[in-house]
Amino acid sequence: MVGDASAASRWKGPRRALAGLLRGSDRAAGGMARIATTLGQVALTILGVHLAADRLDDGLLAACTAAQGWLDAHLAGPLGSAATAVGLDYDALLLWDRLQLAPVAAWSAFAVEVAAVCLLCASFLLTPRRPTLSWRAWRSGLSVHALVLPLALSGVLLAGGWSLTMATEDLLPSSVVATVAAGVLGLVAVLRFGLPAWGRAVAALERSGKPVRDLAVTLVIGPIGLLAWVHGVPLWGLMP
Repeated sequence: MVGDASAASRWKGPRRALAGLLRGSDRAAGGMARIATTLGQVALTILGVHLAADRLDDGLLAACTAAQGWLDAHLAGPLGSAATAVGLDYDALLLWDRLQLAPVAAWSAFAVEVAAVCLLCASFLLTPRRPTLSWRAWRSGLSVHALVLPLALSGVLLAGGWSLTMATEDLLPSSVVATVAAGVLGLVAVLRFGLPAWGRAVAALERSGKPVRDLAVTLVIGPIGLLAWVHGVPLWGLMP
């Protein structure tokens, strides 16, 4: 009995060390899984916003061109006359004519894209990891922002999955198998990363008490979400 007790005591230290090693490896694996999930969610959002923003600079260029035409039609004459009256060149006050509209539109689209990525990522990164979706809670915090965010984020995440599908298909040899494999990969990415991110964002929606801030956020993510649904989700191409 004494020998058995001494043998057990000799093995107690190694067993504790092994148990500690296993617990540490479990924590490390869990941490790596959380990091990988977070990176996947962010990457999917970036891909979706970028795909949606491909059409944004064209729209902004058209809007800037229209605005420049309106200014020429309504303000060029009075400002030009005022400039010549004080001895300046006719176009001295026509500052908008000196703008290069294409770079302005491109940089504006880039700024909106970066802002949309930050706002959409914050909507799920700054929330609990295991939210509880509740219709009653969402309805109690109902606002314009609470209506726009779920629609915009879902469109962006689906567009991100579609962008991943297209990129994967381009990397593989052209075949039916490659098309199916790329589609499966995009679907898995949406279900594994996109759906949990959407659930976290929607479950955390509540009235902020800051309508001006919510309106500003909505004005950024709303157009991006609309572009994602119209140009980034392949549903419309499947319709007759």
